[in-house]
This record gives sequence, C-alpha cells and structure tokens, in this order.
Amino acid sequence: VKKSFPQWELLKQDQINILLSLPVDQVQLQLEDILNIKNHQTCVKEAALLEYFVNGFWWAKEMNFNSQQISFIMALLQQLLDNIKNKQSSFADNFKTFIQTVLASKASLLFTTDQIKAITDYFKTSLFQHYRLYELLFNHRREEQLLKIEKCIEVIHPAEFAAPLEEGMPADLYFHYMAPPRVPTPEQTAQESLEENVEEPGKAELEESPGNHVGFSVEDVREALGEMTQEMLAKLQADFTEKLRVHEETYISRLERLQKGSSKQH
Repeated sequence: VKKSFPQWELLKQDQINILLSLPVDQVQLQLEDILNIKNHQTCVKEAALLEYFVNGFWWAKEMNFNSQQISFIMALLQQLLDNIKNKQSSFADNFKTFIQTVLASKASLLFTTDQIKAITDYFKTSLFQHYRLYELLFNHRREEQLLKIEKCIEVIHPAEFAAPLEEGMPADLYFHYMAPPRVPTPEQTAQESLEENVEEPGKAELEESPGNHVGFSVEDVREALGEMTQEMLAKLQADFTEKLRVHEETYISRLERLQKGSSKQH
C-alpha cells in the first residue's frame, strides 16, 4: 500500500533507530557521510546544510517521535530545501507546499493535532523565519560577486593634513606647535640654493651700506616681523581650510555614489 506521506529516501527506519541511540556529535558525523558533506568547516553552504539537517533530526528526537515520524520530518526538510535550490520557489509557494504535506500526514493519522502544531512552529523558526537567507545562500553565486568587488582607498599625506585628533585645533596653533617639520625634497633644496645665490649680492650691498641701519628701531623691526608672520599664518590657514573643503566634497560625492549603488541593488 502506497503511503500518503513522504519518507526520507537517504535513511531507512532501522538506520534511524541506530542514530537515535547516538549523541549529537556522532549524529553529525553520520549525517556528514549520508549527505556527502566534506568541506563544512570551510564552506558556508555545506555548513548551513549540515546544521539544517542535524538540528531537524535532533529536534524530532527530543519530541520523542518514532522512526517513521522522524523520516517524515527529514523528508519534509529535504523537500522544502530542494524547492529553494532547484525550483527557486517563493516563500508563499513553499509555505503552501509545507501546509499541504503536513495536513496530508494528519489525515493519515501519522501525527496528532498537538504534534502538527509543534512541527509548524519548528519549521517557522528554523526555515521560514530565515527564508531570505536560504535563498541567498543557495540561489546566488556569492563567491563570484565577491571577486568582482573593487575598492579604491586614497591615502592622505600626513604632512599636509592634521591627524584626526587635531582637526578641531586652529591652523596657526597646529602648524606652530604640533605639525612635524617638512623634509625638503631634492627639487626644493636646489630651488632654495638657487634663490640664496641670487639674493647674496643684494644682501652684501645692504650690509655694506651704513645708511640702511639708520631709522629702524627694535620695535619697528618687531612690528614688521609680526605683520609678516600674521600674513603667512593667514595664508596657511586659508590653504589648509580649502584643502579640507575639497576633500570633504570628494568624500561626500563618493558616499552618495555608494548609497545610490546600494539602493539599486536592493
């Protein structure tokens, strides 16, 4: 007589009875061989598959189901997962299949009403609550998508920008007390040497002319130097603010592109 409810083809009832006498770690080892799972420690898909069936078997055992009832639970787990993997069934279609199969088992008196409720609750929390994750895991080629992701990271030169903790400090204080001295490049050194050589004759004339030292007091020199220093600091602060503004606009533009790209994927 043909049964009106499915039974798991990978295990016979006498094999299920043997598994019922084993601890959970031994059950996992047995199911690894039955399901031909070899790389569950490194493959996310195989790890999820093994956990899916081990948890289902152990839950049925703790419910004190007999071997025939456990075989039905394992067959139902297999059927719903195959619908996701092979048929790309939607949540609604697969849930409809689940209800029809469970009601058929109730009609054949395989389970009581309370057991049917317990089975429904278990499948809701184990499979249907995470249905989208199972779809992504078994229907999307995750490895290839990861290989296609490209990221561009821009490194800011530390000599031109303040470290994160000093960003709130005024530019004049930062450059006077905190900024490390810049190491001149060979081109800058050659340029400075050339400028010094050009300016030497003028300096010599100034030093030889006694009239140049007349009419300037210490306060005049100090005031002139102060004005020059303020002008230099103001220019440095303006340059520093402009560079920060340019980089801020660049980062905002990149974030907007990333948000648009992620919204298109969803």
